[in-house]
Order: sequence, then C-alpha cells, then structure tokens
Amino acid sequence: MVTYRCDGCGREIPKDALRYRVEVDVKAAYDTLEIGLADLVRDHRAEMLALIDRLKHRPIQEIEESVYKHLQLDLCPSCQRAFIRNPLRFHPEQGGGETIDIDAFLRSLGKGEA
Repeated sequence: MVTYRCDGCGREIPKDALRYRVEVDVKAAYDTLEIGLADLVRDHRAEMLALIDRLKHRPIQEIEESVYKHLQLDLCPSCQRAFIRNPLRFHPEQGGGETIDIDAFLRSLGKGEA
C-alpha cells in the first residue's frame, strides 16, 4: 500500500486521501547583463581560473544549490491551509504566527504573579 508523509507535520497520508503538492523553485537572481567595451577586452580566462580556484574546495552540492534548488512538499489539508496563510512560517513553532502571552505562559509554569 502506497502512503505519503506530510512534510509539514509528519503525519501519514494514505494513498487515496486528499493531499497537496507544493513545488518551489529557488533560483539565483541576476540583473540584466549589459556588455560594454571594457567587458569585451577584459581577461576572462584569468577571471574564470580565479573563480574555479575559489570554488574547488566547496562541495558540489553547495555550489549547485547556490544557483538553483527545486523543492517538492506533500502537505495534508491542515498544513496546506496553514501554508496558504503564511508560506514562509506555516507552523507556530517556527515563529511568525500567533503572538504568545508571556504572562500566561509564566503563570502556567508557576513563575508569574497569579
């Protein structure tokens, strides 16, 4: 039996149950390239060799992901709704969600005033 796991909450999603697929492409952003006379006469070979030298000790995966990364997430309906409301922080434990009443929290621990 095929099952999926929600990438948001970790719960199992049975094969025929409603689930959502989120696909995200993260790409390096570049400004429009404008080529002038100075660019045409520059020593590009030396620049390329310097770039290769800077990158040769970095892991290949790190270099690739600094340019492009494709992510796929499977979400249960509950996590999908939370994701739609706040795509960058769709779980309260990640912050950015509801505000926390610090006084109530301290009272619940027996540390604050009653």
